Amino acid sequence: MRTARRTIFSLAAGATLCASAVALAPAAHAGSDNYVKITHKGGFVATTCYEWLGIPNKGEDCNEGKAVGQSWTRYFPEGATSAVINLKLSKWDKARDSVAVKDTSKNHCFEIRGLLGSENLIETGC
Repeated sequence: MRTARRTIFSLAAGATLCASAVALAPAAHAGSDNYVKITHKGGFVATTCYEWLGIPNKGEDCNEGKAVGQSWTRYFPEGATSAVINLKLSKWDKARDSVAVKDTSKNHCFEIRGLLGSENLIETGC
């Protein structure tokens, strides 16, 4: 009987904990339908980091360790008024090139070009 009570109490406590975690989890926010797409045509492993402007306390988001030939897409988060895209060798590296995106109401496509020491992020149009 004692073991059964402990088991029931443990299950009830676990269920309460799970329900609390779900209730306190941040709400998911839908982003914009517009995006930034980057195609890597350079000669190095690249990281792109995004500073979403217009969103308070929003840190830098990064796509890390992308090999030559890869493409990736990041959607503008809801509320972003503009963005700065930094091309780096790693998340902790200084920006090797940067571009500003001022119009979040349309898609933007970029290519990474160059070799180490001559890294470029060039807008190509979508």
